[in-house]
Amino acid sequence: MTYTILSLVWIVAAVPYMVYAVGRLAGELHMMQQNTYRNDRYGSWLKSKGKPRWTDLLALLAAVPLFLGGLVPDLVAIVLWVLVYLMFLKGRDKTPAKKPLVFTERATRLYVVTLVIFFLPSLALLFLVVANYGAGNAARALSLMILAALPFASPLFMLAANTLALPYEEHKKDRYFAEAKEILAGETDLLKVAITGSYGKTSVKHVLNRMLEEKYYTLMPPGSYNTPMGITRIVREQLKPIHQAFVTEMGAKQPGDIAELCDLVGPRYGLITALGEAHLESFGSFENIAKTKFELIHALPADGIAVLNFDDEAIRARAGEAPCRVVSYGLHGEDLDFWAENIRCGERGMTFVLHSKEGAAEEMHTRLLGEHNVLNIVGAAAMARQFGLTYKQLKRAVAALAPVEHRLELKTTANGLHIIDDAFNSNPAGAAAAMDVLRQIEGGRKFLITPGMVELGEKEFEENKKFGGLAAAACDYIALVGERQTVPVKEGVLEAGFPEDHLFVAKNLNEANTFVYGKTQKGDYVLYENDLPDTYNE
Repeated sequence: MTYTILSLVWIVAAVPYMVYAVGRLAGELHMMQQNTYRNDRYGSWLKSKGKPRWTDLLALLAAVPLFLGGLVPDLVAIVLWVLVYLMFLKGRDKTPAKKPLVFTERATRLYVVTLVIFFLPSLALLFLVVANYGAGNAARALSLMILAALPFASPLFMLAANTLALPYEEHKKDRYFAEAKEILAGETDLLKVAITGSYGKTSVKHVLNRMLEEKYYTLMPPGSYNTPMGITRIVREQLKPIHQAFVTEMGAKQPGDIAELCDLVGPRYGLITALGEAHLESFGSFENIAKTKFELIHALPADGIAVLNFDDEAIRARAGEAPCRVVSYGLHGEDLDFWAENIRCGERGMTFVLHSKEGAAEEMHTRLLGEHNVLNIVGAAAMARQFGLTYKQLKRAVAALAPVEHRLELKTTANGLHIIDDAFNSNPAGAAAAMDVLRQIEGGRKFLITPGMVELGEKEFEENKKFGGLAAAACDYIALVGERQTVPVKEGVLEAGFPEDHLFVAKNLNEANTFVYGKTQKGDYVLYENDLPDTYNE
């Protein structure tokens, strides 16, 4: 009877352990999702950012009394077991994720597989602890020790589950991909426009889509849906026969990614915004980046049109690779087909004159901030003109453009404080453009909150240090987020002669906000430059 009651007590005592394990595995699922369900990227994250949770092993202490045997040691073990996991649950990080875990169909399937392969041995071990009173004390104690160690091995369970699920996911992906490709191939009259580049592609996509809406019924994948599965989903779920134009961006992290997307979409029109060193770690070299982005141009048919940013010397140098007509655009080059002049930045946006080789000169105003956004508009206008849009239509579309979320998005609070949100995946060019905006805008003091930039390969330290110098020239106060990852930014800021008492290194975003908002007043500007994903939390 005593053993029966004790078994029930052990089962109840295991509940906090189960709850903790479920949450722990959800955390690993979150990181696997942010690493695009790729074991290699998840493994790299584990090596660089995945801190071992040594506290998980604290529960091993609960097994020690079981070596002694008897009712009292069992009760002591139960109390320790419950207290440890209640402590874990109470002390878990409650900071909201910047990009929350989304339980898509794939994430749900992977989570179920992970839970199954975790709890099968867990329940077996728990049975040995609860019901196997006839076994030696050491056997029960060792069973509890192994059970306590399982959450520590959560990353291994996630990797194993993802490996098990991969064949099914690949089969499903291939089937959906083929269906989407067939749908797009069947829409022979659909205007298919693809945009790529190391940066600026999402902004240009939004601008071009708004322009084309003046004349066509368009479909544009939202946000940064620029992967095979992202585009596939939009095509399968949203593309209808009434659509006249499909405007999509194409992202890449390694050679062949753009070619795969072109095989899916079959674009006739392609636009390259810029060639930079984003994702240099996965590409390996700038040359690989350039070749990959130009996979879009190589995929265009002979009667297609390539719209290229000739301000980018690397793009200009490769323009001859295009198998079709090239339309050039820029702000600073010569012999361009489209360009802008008289660019002015104010509190309410940008004003400029759009010129074309055909003799047009149209003054335009946009709420978007930054010279780089003027360049994006010129590029989108160059493409839109290929579809017959008038300059009057372009001007109306440009005036109506709403800032893209988290890309130099200007908001003014009720107390007159101006917030510039540029928190989406910063890169050297984007960061420099943001500093230009701060310098050009007239008004109050300028505050910067940033964690710096990542995924720049060998040049990461150099580029962040350079960014620090630019920030020092544009800002009155700077708050850096993350003590380790902002070392080069801090070095660049101080070497530029920035007052050290106006620089603050915060442990997290909340601490940075406290520093900044304790000093701001009406009319000041606060710029959020980059917001690293949760995989980069220190």
